[in-house]
Amino acid sequence: MNKLRTQRGLLCALLLALAGCASMSPKPGGRNADNIKATVARAEESYEKADWATAATAYGVLVEDLPQDTQLWFRYANALARSDQPERAVTAYREVLARDAHYAKAWFNMGIVQLRQAANSFSRMDGNISAADPLRAQSEQVHDAILRILNDDSGAKAATVSKPGSVAPSAVLSSPAREHDVDDGASH
Repeated sequence: MNKLRTQRGLLCALLLALAGCASMSPKPGGRNADNIKATVARAEESYEKADWATAATAYGVLVEDLPQDTQLWFRYANALARSDQPERAVTAYREVLARDAHYAKAWFNMGIVQLRQAANSFSRMDGNISAADPLRAQSEQVHDAILRILNDDSGAKAATVSKPGSVAPSAVLSSPAREHDVDDGASH
């Protein structure tokens, strides 16, 4: 029920914004209200089907068309995070927070993405420094602590690829299990 209510709210907000867009004459080469509606439908459908790359592309277009819409930025950031684009996701979460500094889910998700980036950095560090380096033990401790925070210590170390200490991005950066979605019913 919350999911449906949130989708209706998002759709209503977008339709109101589109009504405003329809009264303005489109700039040469610009997108009209029908194009925006089609992009909204594609973005929502892709997001619901967990087709994160397509959702990220569609929401990226929408945030250009409707840059003040916090919900679009949030969905865009989530889709970027889930499609292994953590730097762009953090940037998009910052856009959410520039519009609404009290958006708890955006703060939380941005922090999770940044923790995953940190875990990946420490893992790569371990693969690139000697075992005798005094920072190696401290790096491993920090890495393990981050994984405990992320509740992900069950397999991230086992997710190394051919180079020692190199963690596959999907093992650390893209797991959506700890992120909050706009539709989960939690407050923001």
